[in-house]
Amino acid sequence: MYTTIVVPYDGSVHSARALPVAAALARRTGARVELVIVHDPSAYIPFVPGELAIPVYDQELVQAHRQRDADALERAVQALRADGVTATGAVLDGTVVEALEAYVASHGAELVVMTTHGRSGFERLRLGSVATAFLTRSTAPVLLVRGAGSEPPASAPALPSGALLCTLDGSPFAEAVLPHTRRFAEATGMTLQLVAVTVPQSISMAPFGTEAMLADHSALSAEEHVREDYLHRMAEHCPLGTTVRAITDMSVARGILDAAAEGQCGAIAMATHGRGGLKRMVLGSVADEVIRNADIPVLVYRPPQP
Repeated sequence: MYTTIVVPYDGSVHSARALPVAAALARRTGARVELVIVHDPSAYIPFVPGELAIPVYDQELVQAHRQRDADALERAVQALRADGVTATGAVLDGTVVEALEAYVASHGAELVVMTTHGRSGFERLRLGSVATAFLTRSTAPVLLVRGAGSEPPASAPALPSGALLCTLDGSPFAEAVLPHTRRFAEATGMTLQLVAVTVPQSISMAPFGTEAMLADHSALSAEEHVREDYLHRMAEHCPLGTTVRAITDMSVARGILDAAAEGQCGAIAMATHGRGGLKRMVLGSVADEVIRNADIPVLVYRPPQP
């Protein structure tokens, strides 16, 4: 279960989409929600035009923006407390990604919940790009909730339900997401589905210099069985009811997204910046594609680099 959940916030409606999810998780686990807003004067300080643009530091402007940040944060914290959640707020100074990274690491956060493709209410913090940059540095798993362009029905539950699809590739790097996947499934009451994607090998059509997908079906079937056996071994360390599925697809990301849709999964979990144990699946780029195209929450974990 969780004890500390951090939510990056910028005062906008889109970034607020993470709040109901964090609140629901906090109520189920007894966790504390720590809401943080980053005050970065460099994002709005004006420049004097000329051959060399010079920033103009306006102390009153900076203080006004900081106070506006603090007021927005306090309103959000009070709303969480009124909803029965233990919540605190902090205004951080500095650049967004670096300030968030330091805060998460120093406060021992077990989960970060934030929106992606969000836009700043103060026209400076763009959580879409911030989320992407933050994923490469966060020491904690990050649950990405869709922000702009995905307004859910008013009756929709805050937390995902059903199956949590966890992508593996046979490497210890990708397997590092499993403890976080199990924790999130336990907190939400979701079941687990372990998935691995096999990409058919292309056979060179020399002397024509082109490639055709002339897969050796016996070899492909054998590899699918290898992956399925591997998934079954991983499932032994997961809660009862965990299912496995070996998929063949020309695109790893597309295979993951299609599997999530076909299985009516409520969320996807995966590692980022991993390398395939079978030297095929590159979870760094795959994670980025899945995040950009998924219409369900994605739990992403960046294992420590060796």
